[in-house]
Amino acid sequence: MAERRYVLSVRVARGRRSGRATGNDWSDAGISRLVARAEEAARVAPESNDAIPLLGPQTYREVDAVDPATASLGPEARAREVGRAVARTRAANLDGAGIFETGHGTIGDYGELGTLALANTRGLFAYHIETSATFSISALRGTESGWARADGHAVSAIDGDALAARAVDKALRSRDPDTWSPGAYDVVLEPAAVSDLLQEMNYTSFGALALQEGRSFLEGKMGTPVFGPEITIRDDPYHPLHRGAPFDGEGVPALPVTIVDRGVARSVVYDRRTAAKEGRESTGHGLPYPNTVGPTARHLVLEGGKASLEELIAGVDRGLLVTRVWYTNIVDPMSVMVTGMTRDGLFAIERGKVTRAVRNFRFNQGIVAMLQRADGMTPTERAGGTVCPALRVRGFRMSSVTEF
Repeated sequence: MAERRYVLSVRVARGRRSGRATGNDWSDAGISRLVARAEEAARVAPESNDAIPLLGPQTYREVDAVDPATASLGPEARAREVGRAVARTRAANLDGAGIFETGHGTIGDYGELGTLALANTRGLFAYHIETSATFSISALRGTESGWARADGHAVSAIDGDALAARAVDKALRSRDPDTWSPGAYDVVLEPAAVSDLLQEMNYTSFGALALQEGRSFLEGKMGTPVFGPEITIRDDPYHPLHRGAPFDGEGVPALPVTIVDRGVARSVVYDRRTAAKEGRESTGHGLPYPNTVGPTARHLVLEGGKASLEELIAGVDRGLLVTRVWYTNIVDPMSVMVTGMTRDGLFAIERGKVTRAVRNFRFNQGIVAMLQRADGMTPTERAGGTVCPALRVRGFRMSSVTEF
């Protein structure tokens, strides 16, 4: 399948009132109707005490985010790569299911359109385009399941056959799992699991609005240790594994922000409204105005270490290797307590070796506490939109056994 989508969003600002309308009819008549709808919304909207003027012209850093091979890749090439992966799963008598997607434009994390260009009547103009490639595969048969994924800005990062081989290996090794009792285990979390859990922390904690409203665990902790000295978390659209837009939804230049530096809380990310409340400048992390979410870190980096995955595993006497997690939800924002389940490959680690499959667990784990107990990490890779390592964590809380 190949798809093209275009969306136009118009905002009209009148004093302390503003209105926005969005549509996909780009004819002259359609644009006129869109402007009229935005003007009407601005006329009836209540005045906002947080209203800020439109931004003028800005200077943006250049980002090399377009890979020509990815931009020109057609469905036939994708089908061939999928075919290699399917052949690998069939040879193992497994079903294969997944997706191979490439994009050239501004497709966002959940298939929505991101900002391609911004312009306003004060002379602002911002433009960004990027390529992306994602290959994800599950290998399945009955209760056996394995999974692997690769994503990045270039299709050169994709090897469907190798990813299928990894998924098949995990599926075959997951046969006849043992049932372990709930409890606190030393775990090695592969990067996909780390990414999912770190994003849950991001949603509740790393934006200035959450901090100002007292909803972030970082409240009152700036300049103090919150994790161990191994943990450094940044938001960096210019990281070579991200290559994100050099501006935010308001047109403000995006700045790299160090949120936690060697365990010490340093900053959160700001948009223009939250920055104005503290008399400071935006860090370029705003969403299109108006919104109720506040600023958002969209290019997270958890700095890694030098250990291999095998070395992390060797440091565990009795514990678990976690491929990934799913159905994660926040239970308590202030401790970033998360509930969820392991999936697609949970394995026992005994005396420093991966030995056998274990039946999946539901877990209830505070991510703050998890990062305080992390004592080993691999080099970073891109996983699920985050740049992060695999982590070894002591005392990860598995709360109940699942049925699969």
